[in-house]
Amino acid sequence: MKLNYNKISKQYDDVREADVELINKFLEEITFDEETKILDFGCGTGNYTDKIKRLTNADVYGIEPSDGMRKKAITKNNKIIYKKGNHENISFPDNFFNFIYMTDVIHHIPDIDVMFKEFKRILKKGGKICIETESHEQIEKRFYVKYFPSTAIIDKARYPKINDIKNIVEENGLIFIKSLTIGDASERTVDKKFLELVEKKGYSMFHLIPEKEFENGLHELKKDLKEESFKVETSGDTLIWIEKI
Repeated sequence: MKLNYNKISKQYDDVREADVELINKFLEEITFDEETKILDFGCGTGNYTDKIKRLTNADVYGIEPSDGMRKKAITKNNKIIYKKGNHENISFPDNFFNFIYMTDVIHHIPDIDVMFKEFKRILKKGGKICIETESHEQIEKRFYVKYFPSTAIIDKARYPKINDIKNIVEENGLIFIKSLTIGDASERTVDKKFLELVEKKGYSMFHLIPEKEFENGLHELKKDLKEESFKVETSGDTLIWIEKI
């Protein structure tokens, strides 16, 4: 099933927000100033580009193939340049960016080998890339898998394994610096806000599971939230840091 991101964009922006912890990780690794050129690849509705621009005043750009997503992004900050593009067509000059990042996007890319070739081309020497994704183990540990079991199966088929990413990075002459886990084994509150995210299918895999499973899982989640919110342990995300030398 092919996802219609223009359709998804109508609900996506209502329920997805930038992760402050992730932005702080960027700030720990990269020195930003007005001359720093940053690319958010697969920027969606511009939640991260907007926050990073406001925090750093760096020269921020976004690439997004979906017209609907990009249209929403443009309304948030007129100091950011957004362009239509994909992993095969990143319309910037060679050696242009100091920093490229992707947040929960790599599983949407059909050919990451082609993508890394383009990243290497547009990244300056000494520039860095950060990819935020999830390992297969993290996917299996998501608390909502108990409500929607096939989401784990679907996403393990979509998300490349961390070691496979590492191999493709190195095959393209880039340096795999490190991978690290963030946000794991901490508590999060499941509340009406998360219920709204599910109801609006704010995660793309909710569009891919059988509708009957979605309805049943939503029913069980509503039952668990009927009285009050509850705590769960987070499964975490993986950050992959890469450099061009």
